[in-house]
Amino acid sequence: MPMTETWSNDFALNMFNLKDKVVVITGGNGTLGAAYATAFALHGAKVVVTARNMRTLEETVISVNEVGGECIAIASDVTDPEKMQYLVDEVDRQFGRIDILVNNAGMAFRAPAEDMPAEAFNRVMNVNVTGTLIPCQAFGKYFMKKGHGKIVNTSSVRGFCGHPDGYSAYAASKAAVDSLTKQLSTEWSLKGAKNNFTINVNAIAPTLIKSPLTQEICDDPARIAPFLARLPMGRVAETNDMVGLVLFLAAPASDFINGQIIYVDGGCTAG
Repeated sequence: MPMTETWSNDFALNMFNLKDKVVVITGGNGTLGAAYATAFALHGAKVVVTARNMRTLEETVISVNEVGGECIAIASDVTDPEKMQYLVDEVDRQFGRIDILVNNAGMAFRAPAEDMPAEAFNRVMNVNVTGTLIPCQAFGKYFMKKGHGKIVNTSSVRGFCGHPDGYSAYAASKAAVDSLTKQLSTEWSLKGAKNNFTINVNAIAPTLIKSPLTQEICDDPARIAPFLARLPMGRVAETNDMVGLVLFLAAPASDFINGQIIYVDGGCTAG
């Protein structure tokens, strides 16, 4: 059967190829950040991890180096425009290119909605929403000049549906990340069509992920029960469940996917 005019065997063979791509991962000192860094490195990418804590970033660098990958750490703050611009300039200086941004930095604060402190609510919104916008701005401008780039934001099923465990700040922040992702993809797609650049902006939206930060919930039968009741697959997410989608959204295979919030949730949002 003949293929379309745009079909390319070479593209088909290389649509998951990330060799020599340069990826920047915010929140690169956490469980997921370290897993993403290792996965990208194993697929041949050059990795930059960033966060405010240089000591924990160096732990990620060591773990990536142990598998033969190339990884450096640069301390920064996703809520500070000057530090984000420095990060862009420094990565470009060291590698001569940037291809992918993974916005993985984030935080949560749980309290009953009627008692949620305004200061805590604002802090969550600042880190999760402003801390997504500012890296997108800094790297987006770079991608516009270079002609292409991939951005993967981190949302949550909480941006789509509520939960009875004090998630008013976190849920609101992730709903904002969803809208921001769609808005950026729309603006930059239209602008890119006129100015010869392509920037893909998508978001992953996991359910509860088992990690040291969520161990308290996972080990408490009363607190984990509401989560499991809404998970048709009968379990919470593992780190391994997240990596494949992030790599896919960074690879050429996803070049026509833009402005999407993709759920990695064991069927939570399906019914």
